[in-house]
Amino acid sequence: MIDLILFIIPSWLLMGPPLPIFLAIVFFALGLLSALNHGFRYKTVFLTAMMSIMLVQCIVFVFVVHFELWKLLVSNQTVHEPWFAPLLFILDLRLAEFGALAAICVGFYLEFVRARLDLSRTFPNLCFLKAPGDLQQVVRRLAKVTKIECPEVSLLDSGVPSAFTIRTRGKYTISVSVGLLESLDAAEVRACLVHEFAHIKNHDFLIRSIVTVAKVALFAKPLSYFIEAAIYRTREFLADKTAVDLIGEAAPLISALTKLQQVDACESAVGSLTCCLHGKKNTFWLLNKHPNLTKRIRLLTEMKTSANR
Repeated sequence: MIDLILFIIPSWLLMGPPLPIFLAIVFFALGLLSALNHGFRYKTVFLTAMMSIMLVQCIVFVFVVHFELWKLLVSNQTVHEPWFAPLLFILDLRLAEFGALAAICVGFYLEFVRARLDLSRTFPNLCFLKAPGDLQQVVRRLAKVTKIECPEVSLLDSGVPSAFTIRTRGKYTISVSVGLLESLDAAEVRACLVHEFAHIKNHDFLIRSIVTVAKVALFAKPLSYFIEAAIYRTREFLADKTAVDLIGEAAPLISALTKLQQVDACESAVGSLTCCLHGKKNTFWLLNKHPNLTKRIRLLTEMKTSANR
């Protein structure tokens, strides 16, 4: 009995109820496909499927199977179940209900509130300026090359090198900091912009929104936090790969990231990093949504080496 409790309770809290057989088969098949093919798209599919399975368990298993099991336990006293089972059934049901309600609210906020705010309201502590004409021209040319609707572009008044994309007023806006323009040359800035275009081309913002909403629905399952962070990191690697394919070479992006890595180390050393637009860095790296620059540079270098063979 003790061994059963020690096994069931942690797994229940991490992923939810035990996997139905057909879901376990699907999960194993997707995991095998991801392991055999090292493509970042397959890894995204695998991780998203993993979270989807957890959602299916919470919706189907909790609301249907648990309800039937609970009625069986109440009506038939001869059914011998662990003493903690009814408590877990009720707890799962209430947590699933709360998570579903919270997920609906978060999804509504992301799509109908935040995506329609302008930059100044989204980041009230930051100052945004009109982008230089040459920067706007580069963005327009890249939009034609990538066959994407031209996003808006703004200049962030910050000495910390950074570039990020966000949906504002229903459109994508790419923001580039003054520090980035001062730290990188023209080819490196263009590589950073292509990386941002790759996020748009790969529909990363839609994927991230869906995964974030799913994580909220599964807020009581710690594994969902690790899966969400892993998907974010995978999409960054995929954006790097897509950028290399669009540029035709990896050297400019490698050079840009190398310089940014040096600046980031310097800023962190003096404690003057005032603008962290890629999210909070956690001590536990599995919760970091933005991958380590060293690993990004290493993967890009491997791409460059493969292309030169």
